[in-house]
Amino acid sequence: MNDDTPTERFEPVTTPLPVAGANAGGSSAATEPPAEEGSKRGSLIALIAIAAVILLALIVLIVALVGNATPSGDQPVPDASSSPSQSPTPTPDETQSSEPSDAPPTEPTVAAPPPPPPPPAPAQSPSFATFTSVDRATCPDTSSSVALTWSWSSTDAVAAWFGIGTNNAKAEPFESVPTTATYTFNYQCSEASQRYTVTLEDSAGRLTHETVDIVRQ
Repeated sequence: MNDDTPTERFEPVTTPLPVAGANAGGSSAATEPPAEEGSKRGSLIALIAIAAVILLALIVLIVALVGNATPSGDQPVPDASSSPSQSPTPTPDETQSSEPSDAPPTEPTVAAPPPPPPPPAPAQSPSFATFTSVDRATCPDTSSSVALTWSWSSTDAVAAWFGIGTNNAKAEPFESVPTTATYTFNYQCSEASQRYTVTLEDSAGRLTHETVDIVRQ
């Protein structure tokens, strides 16, 4: 072959490649979604997942707040054992001095005994130690008399008198009588009632009287 032979150009035969997803019969199926549509779908799923996480976190927070909230009247009292113990700081007056005191120890005060009761008042002088009498005269009629008996004893008496119709037998005596005696006299039934008195006198001239009113019956 010489150089003058014209060169013939051959076009390469290009066989079209089969389309992905074609069926066995050679027909074309639906094409795949574009890459942009897949990217949007992935973003949407990611946003939904983030929103779900945020919603779950909000629900947990609300439940925690409601569980911790208590009525004002039922507020829990802080446990004294959990809080640190605070000792009161002694004031300067309560602080004990380390220096010894020169003052002697104070002895306990002993209450004074109550004063004794006052002595009893001296007995009246003179006085009747005993005195027995009657106050009724049983008369059979109004013209006779009945005997009545009195008895007495005395203390500090030096003289005694018996009187009728008087409160002072010494001033109006019927007769003088012993300071200790059993004395009988006649009651006059003509009288509906009569007063009788025994009077004592001591050495100082003081008088004591015992008076009885006798009634006829």
